[in-house]
Amino acid sequence: MIIVYLAYALLCLGFLLLFRVQFTANKNKIHLETKHVKNPKIAILIPARDESKVIEPLLKSILVQSVSIAPEQVYIIVEKETDPTIALARKYHMQYFIRQKLNLKTKGYALQELIEDLEKKKEYYDLYFIFDADNILDKDFIRYMLEDYQAGYAVSTGYRALKNRNHYFPISAGLTFYFINEIRNRNVSKKNGSMLLSGTGYYIHGDYIRKWKTFPFHSLTEDYESSLYYALHNISTHYQDKAIFYDEQPENYRKSIIQRSRWIKGYFQNYLAYQKQFKQKLREHPDNKGAIIGMRIGVLPALCIVLGLLFLLGVNITNAYSFFLLIAFIYLVLIIVTAYILTLVSKALKLNRKLYLQVLFYHPIFLLSYIHAFLRAMLKRNLNWEVIKHETSEVEEISKENL
Repeated sequence: MIIVYLAYALLCLGFLLLFRVQFTANKNKIHLETKHVKNPKIAILIPARDESKVIEPLLKSILVQSVSIAPEQVYIIVEKETDPTIALARKYHMQYFIRQKLNLKTKGYALQELIEDLEKKKEYYDLYFIFDADNILDKDFIRYMLEDYQAGYAVSTGYRALKNRNHYFPISAGLTFYFINEIRNRNVSKKNGSMLLSGTGYYIHGDYIRKWKTFPFHSLTEDYESSLYYALHNISTHYQDKAIFYDEQPENYRKSIIQRSRWIKGYFQNYLAYQKQFKQKLREHPDNKGAIIGMRIGVLPALCIVLGLLFLLGVNITNAYSFFLLIAFIYLVLIIVTAYILTLVSKALKLNRKLYLQVLFYHPIFLLSYIHAFLRAMLKRNLNWEVIKHETSEVEEISKENL
């Protein structure tokens, strides 16, 4: 009986926290940057260790942007002289940087090493764009992002679309980011809140790079770490849904679990690290109170609701009828959530009927597999950064659309 009460208490707490986030969401006043130039000097940074199989479409998409980007403004970060990615950098007359501190892993350390090298050379830019090697940019990506720069946003993230979209598994994985963009970031952006960066496809105002003289985010999830930092310091962020870039998702379960375990581990490491600072900041009555409360609560509502449902399942495990009904109810709710997300992104995905039905019925299972990823993240003591080999499928399709 105690477990039942605990389950209902967790469910109530989850919904109360959701209400708290929504109630305070619009209590934000952002401070836009006043320093911006008409034709900013742009740097494009691409961590690309052994990415010769997938990076070429990205390089081509950079060179055909509607806003001209000089090849020498592109920096490709590799780890050894023999990396065939260097040959592609030379082919397109772009710069490459060979890392030396290979004991320091993660994307953040790669960016740090390059930016510190540029600092030594006194090479500065007005804007720093960051991309993964497997990204492909829509031809107007930079143009639309420059609109945010001119508006005074210090950080802006684009619309993260899916590159490999001919199979239900990567589509199901990609729906996570469609959810972050189309539901979370879009709504928060309307209320002057802080964006949740996911992966790459964003820029940082050059004044912050000059101030830091480095890239200060090095965790397993440097994108989330930086999102917390921007909220804490009320640095203006924005979601530019017209700036589209394409990203690849894992095409099998094993790679997906490895990736998501790293995200979850990095999420909680950063979440816990910033709690004390957020608590102190709230005492100071900041202008972006809603953003800080939202970041401080984070995924706690979802975690409470999931734990509450798991406790209820555990209590009813010996009662086959009740257990089955609860499983069916959870699955049905997740199908409804999936259908809602698919409706929002129907124009972007353009799924045929077969794929739509496959995703509709598989995505709930994919969401439930986050429990597996969570347990792996919590139980595996030495969960470090691991290489996820990118696929090469469907690159041609996206390339033809955008090059």
